[in-house]
Amino acid sequence: MNPIEDKELVQRCLLELKKQMGYAEHIKLSQRDMEHLSEAIEARTKILISLSTLKRILNGQFDRLPQTSTLNALTIFIGYTGWHDFKTRKLLENPVSALTDEIQPPSNQTNSRSKAWIGVGLVVLIIIIAFLLKTPLLGSQNAADNIQFSAKQTSSQNIPNSVVFNYNIDKVEADSFHFQQSWNERTKIGILKNSHTLTDIYYEPGYHKAKLIANGKVLKEIGVNITAKDWFCYSKASFTELRPQYFSKGNAIHDGVLGVTDEAIEDNNIDFQKDQIYFYTFCPKLMEVAGDNFSYKARFRLRKIKNTLCPWIMTEVFCENSFMYFTNTTPGCIGEINAKISEHEIRGKTTDLSPFGCDLMQWQDLEIRVINKNVTIYLAHKKIFEKPYEQSLGLIAGIGFTSNGICEVDKVSLEDLKGRVVYGSGF
Repeated sequence: MNPIEDKELVQRCLLELKKQMGYAEHIKLSQRDMEHLSEAIEARTKILISLSTLKRILNGQFDRLPQTSTLNALTIFIGYTGWHDFKTRKLLENPVSALTDEIQPPSNQTNSRSKAWIGVGLVVLIIIIAFLLKTPLLGSQNAADNIQFSAKQTSSQNIPNSVVFNYNIDKVEADSFHFQQSWNERTKIGILKNSHTLTDIYYEPGYHKAKLIANGKVLKEIGVNITAKDWFCYSKASFTELRPQYFSKGNAIHDGVLGVTDEAIEDNNIDFQKDQIYFYTFCPKLMEVAGDNFSYKARFRLRKIKNTLCPWIMTEVFCENSFMYFTNTTPGCIGEINAKISEHEIRGKTTDLSPFGCDLMQWQDLEIRVINKNVTIYLAHKKIFEKPYEQSLGLIAGIGFTSNGICEVDKVSLEDLKGRVVYGSGF
């Protein structure tokens, strides 16, 4: 098969993908759609496709075929066993137009010979696929058994925190290898075989999942629990920015609330007039309460916002295996907010999240109640949302508040379902 025919098959694959995701065939996807699609593909296939690569493919901007690992991810995501399976099925269902346009047999004899050669080609292709299916694929259980991956922190409850990773990928065959310290793709760096140690710096507390990646596919991941002694406050221009600005000066807890003061903003050289996201996190260690069964209550408000049309506050619960968050904003901005519960990504654009709309300049009481992997949300003591999930969250590792203004928290309570208080503070 020549490159022209392969490219047409790629286009068929993309059409099926858009149809399954509910995207219009000729509509250009937004950045948020791209992010959602990239996360969904990685969750289902364990293969990471970068946003830049996904954008280039979906926009048809490739002179040569994407990497096989990328094509495998796309075709597995839409229900095939891989790129070879997709090609074989599509050629049997409906030959590529380029192939039919180029082959114009002048006689019945030539036509018979062509059919014979096509038959031979299909037999050879089936043999190759059968061989590939018998051969352990990159990232299969057999390959994973030969991969060593461990982490050791150089200090306890200090931010930043350097972590020494030891790995062994010498028996894995791939064109490229990468290490990624968390969900943030910008932390991805290249690594080499026969170089078994890597030291990386974590600038934010939390329960992170470090990954070993080969040819864009996640081979193995381990948890890295970066802890802090108390509530840790910092700001960034965006979620993906690598190095935050810490509120190292000033007490985050004052006058009965958790929240940075105007003096702390000035003393720590934070430019409040710039677009900033503010983070308050409490990640002391893994807590003795399951993320699938707990009750969490918080009271918060925005004390100060710059000239923004859509102020918001995000309430987060960090866990071993994943996390959950819910965002509150003004009623007119609910189309811009999102939520996450384990494997579920919930978008305000495609889901009615209007009950999360409220006046954030006034104190708001939010409760998250999880019973046997079923989440119920209460706002102002009224039930506003409910949804089950399947993938266990594991133990709770921390809690946090994120906002695009200066948030204040009046009280926080985290309990198990027996009423045992794991963390409680009236500040």
